[in-house]
Amino acid sequence: MVKGFEGVLEFIQHDYDRLNFIPSAEYLIVEGTSQGRMSGKSWAGGETPGGRFCNVFKFRDCRISSLHIYLDPDYSGEDEARFRWGKNRKW
Repeated sequence: MVKGFEGVLEFIQHDYDRLNFIPSAEYLIVEGTSQGRMSGKSWAGGETPGGRFCNVFKFRDCRISSLHIYLDPDYSGEDEARFRWGKNRKW
């Protein structure tokens, strides 16, 4: 994964003060945002299309037994042509 960002990722920072923790039985869901700059274009989760993520932790015997990471890889909004919900959207 890191190789795919080589030469284009200028910086990335997770917004730790904006994390949302959702506990549910043996799961912990963590939603959050990041901000950064890639190929000369900036993004900020909650303000631009890119920059949101969701991690789903599953616990067994008080340990993490699995982790699923969900994010939109279009950080800089270059895939706008495939958005299906119009131009007047708020992030």
